[in-house]
Amino acid sequence: MTELDGLGTRLRSIVADGGADGPSRVVAACVEFLPISGAAITLMTGRGVQEPLFASDAVVSRLDALQFSLGEGPCVEAYAERRPVLVGDLAVAGGARWPMFAHAAREMKVRGLFVFPLQLGAIAVGVLELYHLDAGVLAGAGLIGALRAADAALWSLLGLRSGEKLETVTDGALRADLPDWLSGTPLHRTEVYQATGMVVGQLGIPPATALAKLRGYAFAQNRPIDEVARDVVARRLRFDNEELG
Repeated sequence: MTELDGLGTRLRSIVADGGADGPSRVVAACVEFLPISGAAITLMTGRGVQEPLFASDAVVSRLDALQFSLGEGPCVEAYAERRPVLVGDLAVAGGARWPMFAHAAREMKVRGLFVFPLQLGAIAVGVLELYHLDAGVLAGAGLIGALRAADAALWSLLGLRSGEKLETVTDGALRADLPDWLSGTPLHRTEVYQATGMVVGQLGIPPATALAKLRGYAFAQNRPIDEVARDVVARRLRFDNEELG
């Protein structure tokens, strides 16, 4: 049995079993069978929400946090453009597309990054993110396996969220449920979303613009966005202060 056959068997079992551990089992299968160093599943929405759901290690968790803080990177691009983003060597190909993210990722010694949108037609709920510490393309059996894993991750997530058996979920039911996709999931970035709402109130601007202001301030001050958000929520920092411009 080849690695691809083994992965396919494992993924079919995960989808058939269903259950709350399905997405995390998909991540584990990716690490076991694919030529990668780590993997993660991140939920995303068009309203700027980006929530890490399962990550195999601290490196891929940091990659997700960087992209959320900077508002750029392969995950953001794959979700927005509804297509896989495959980068064999960030040191060569990433600088022009995502200069801030690529620089930070290289500092972490990450070279290859492969991101697949989790989508069904026009419906998209997040991404499957794979990384490798070595440079090199993801092709052949590795690419086929990653695409299969993305499908399995999507169906595991949809089954988990809907509470139905995966084979009985209908497209109409998914469309009705998606606006509340993140309800019922633990929000790791609650303070960022709270702070975004407070900046909306302070400046009277749309949420996407408020989140961009938080990101810009965090970058300018060389601080994590979570830390900046904590100051806003605690009212130690206000964006209607003239000194912030």
